[in-house]
Amino acid sequence: MDFALSADEHAFAADVRRFLADHPPDRFPVDGMDAGYGSGAHSRAFLRALGERGWISLTWPRAFGGEGRPLMFRLVLFEELALAGAPFGPLAGCDQTAEAIIRDGSDRLRAELLPRIARGDATFWQGFSEPGAGSDLLSLETQASRDGDQWVIRGHKIWSSHAGISTHGLVLARTARGGRRQDGLTMFVVDNATAGMDIRPIRSLTGEVYHYEVFLDGVRVHRDWVLGREHEGWAQLLRGLDTDRFWGRFYKAPMLTRVLRRLVDYANTTVRDGGWLAHDAGVRRRLAAMATEIEVLRVLFYRIGWMLAEGLPTPYEAALAKVMADEAGQKLAALGLELLGPHAALPPSSPWAALAGEIQHLYLTTMGHTIAGGTSEVLRTTVATRGLGLPREPRART
Repeated sequence: MDFALSADEHAFAADVRRFLADHPPDRFPVDGMDAGYGSGAHSRAFLRALGERGWISLTWPRAFGGEGRPLMFRLVLFEELALAGAPFGPLAGCDQTAEAIIRDGSDRLRAELLPRIARGDATFWQGFSEPGAGSDLLSLETQASRDGDQWVIRGHKIWSSHAGISTHGLVLARTARGGRRQDGLTMFVVDNATAGMDIRPIRSLTGEVYHYEVFLDGVRVHRDWVLGREHEGWAQLLRGLDTDRFWGRFYKAPMLTRVLRRLVDYANTTVRDGGWLAHDAGVRRRLAAMATEIEVLRVLFYRIGWMLAEGLPTPYEAALAKVMADEAGQKLAALGLELLGPHAALPPSSPWAALAGEIQHLYLTTMGHTIAGGTSEVLRTTVATRGLGLPREPRART
């Protein structure tokens, strides 16, 4: 196992860096907030620019309009974009959805959506969680009933990222009852323009909007827009969650590297209590510890990427990496607030905010990361049971 980039991958990374130099990320209009995961803000214009380069469909099979590049090229692309702070927020969701459509979509779904995704014209939100179904998604109450060639969906989804600024959603609904709780679920691709959709914003701690709640009242979806087999949506969901935990966090290590560099620069150029901050032994140790943790995180994600490229199973690795990534982000944000002092708590809108309020924003956005996409407690159970072979529940004492 060698994680060193090949000559072709090095050349591609240099190509991405040239693109970013010629198209500075901060010049693109932003449609949605940066939620601190590492993928930056949501910019339709930037996504279309990537589409023009053929980079959204970079690793798709050629038969579906892609370039057929190895998966490692996608890792290189994501890492370079995150290091530059580019606003590529929707890209990972587009990649995952395209992959699912290629694997499990109908011919009509492939023909209608894949070209739009490749151009950067289609983006997606996930309609999984509900007010009464979060960590226990099998408690979901959203229903879909058959009416000829269409399904009619009624329900209420919540914490759906980008739902108000995306074009389509992936909605999990119950289509049959009886048997096990995971039976009778179906995954639908729903156009946001469909009648019966009511999408409402949820304000975050920063005052911006990242999450939405979605009410579906008689939303009609043609059976060709079912993703996978009818009544077998649970398997579709599990595949999606596992890849979401990997692709939704892979770029956190390069983003944290970028933030850490800013904090190191700050320490090297700031005088406090009569001396350079970087000369404080405690500051140096803590920054070095964070650098070590971030590098370990980066190597861990590349290892999982290698496993995925080799077709190896990852029964617990993505869960482990997500926990590490989210907790590392929270630790760096907390260290940054402490290092910068009182001005660090000021928002980006304040002229007195330290480092333009970036650390304050990171601190507020990362607070929910250990909940979103699977809580750290649940994922540690996954690592314990699937990775270590421990029992799912302790035996009762006799």
